[in-house]
Parts: sequence; C-alpha cells; structure tokens
Amino acid sequence: MTEQGSRATAGRDIVFDDVSVVYPNGTKGLIDVSLTIPEGQFVVVVGLSGAGKSTLIRSINGLVPVTSGSLRVGETEVVGVGRRRLRQVRSDVGMIFQGFNLVTRRSVMKNVLTGRLHAQSWWAKLIGYHPPADIEIAFDALERVGIVEKAWVRASHLSGGQQQRVAIARALAQQPSVVLADEPVASLDPPTANQVMRDLQRINRELGITTVVNLHFLDLARRYADRIIGMRAGRVVFDGTGEQADDKVFEDIYGRSLTAEDVSATPTQVSVAGGDPAP
Repeated sequence: MTEQGSRATAGRDIVFDDVSVVYPNGTKGLIDVSLTIPEGQFVVVVGLSGAGKSTLIRSINGLVPVTSGSLRVGETEVVGVGRRRLRQVRSDVGMIFQGFNLVTRRSVMKNVLTGRLHAQSWWAKLIGYHPPADIEIAFDALERVGIVEKAWVRASHLSGGQQQRVAIARALAQQPSVVLADEPVASLDPPTANQVMRDLQRINRELGITTVVNLHFLDLARRYADRIIGMRAGRVVFDGTGEQADDKVFEDIYGRSLTAEDVSATPTQVSVAGGDPAP
C-alpha cells in the first residue's frame, strides 16, 4: 500500500455545526445543518434537485462558502479560512464531478497527474515536469480503478465509464483523506454506474478514505452506503443506514411517491423496494 493508506488515518472527521448557506440571490442552500461524518465512513446523500445535497458536499472543500455556523474538516475550520489554508484543505479533499472534467485531448496519465499539482514546485509546474514518484502514484491510482492499461491513451478515446474512472484516479493521485463525488453516475448506464460505485466503495474500504457521494438513484444508495443522509429543502430529514431507508423513508425525503426514475434499473432488475436482485 502506498503512503495514501497512512494519510487516511490522520483523524479527519467532518463536522457541520448549525451550518447555513444562503446564495447571493437569496436562495437557501442549507438550513441549520448539524452532523458529523466520521473518518473512513462511506456516506451517500440523496434528495431531489435543489434539496441541498450538492451544496452540502461542495461546502466541505469551500467550493460553496458557508454563510453561518461552523464546518470543520479534521482540525481545520473551513468557514472564513484564508486562500492559502483553503488550498491546503482542497489538496486533502479529492473531488469527482458528474461531467468528469478531463482534458480530453491529453492522455489518461497526464489527466491523472494533475492530481499531483498541489505537491509540485512552481518550476515543475512551469515546465510540466513530473518526478518518478508522482508517476508511480498515478499508476497505482489507475490500477485501483482497473484501467492502468489505458495510461497512455488519449482521454477522448475512452467511454464515459472509463472517463469517470480516470476522474476517480485523478482524485486518488492527490492522496486525499476525503473524497467527494457529486452525482458521479448520473450520466452513466446502469452496469457502468454500479461498476463506478463498486470502485468507490472498494477504495473506501481498502484505504479508509472518508467518501461522500451525492446520488439520485435510491437502489444504489441502499446497496453501497454505510450511511444515507436525506436532504429536503436545505435540511437533513433522514440520517440512517440503508437497511433503515425503506420506501416510506424515501417518500418522506422526496415529498412524493417513488417512480421508476428513482432507481437505476440494473441488469438484474433490483426492485424499487430495494430487495434482493430478481433471479
């Protein structure tokens, strides 16, 4: 195991204490949120569009500024932190987006190595130099998501699922203590979505990296999460395990009856009720 395994044991609980977010147009993104995400936990946040789930995870690395309250990542208070300290926080928090955010004209390896920029000197960035240690870290990250053979392939030549796995590898190359994933499977077909979620779950288990994922698909949330947080209108309305999150709970979170669009229609046709796959 690389250095990453040891870094993930540094006491990195995420603590929201009465956190609220109000956007410049007056929209309330979060309202009085208080919760603790222990180090190493795999958390899935669910809710309708506009419920506050993206605001919740983007506040963790300062992409969305907190209006009031306290938000700590480990020993670091994120609210009101200066630019230099915020850069340090972000270097320890990997971020995975729905849209992959790759430079598609560059190779997979070059994309993954951007996860090492925070650790480079200014002159190395200027000339595009990557030391052998960084290349080894990038190879290790690609191996963990099962696409090391694509290292020198142009990113534009990959499928959507492969591109998302490159994005996961890029986040891993940071050697983070926390990984945030904002709707990482929303644009993927069901088998690929399950593969990406399995990758994230396995990485969480093997490396002990705290992982917070936003999802819309309820069956995926129940299948992979240690803990599910339900958001509605900026508030936490559910906080429990997948076993506790039955259809009635999800209907309360969503404020409506569930539909076929709320599940990922896996190849084995998992039911809306979250039961075992059909034979």
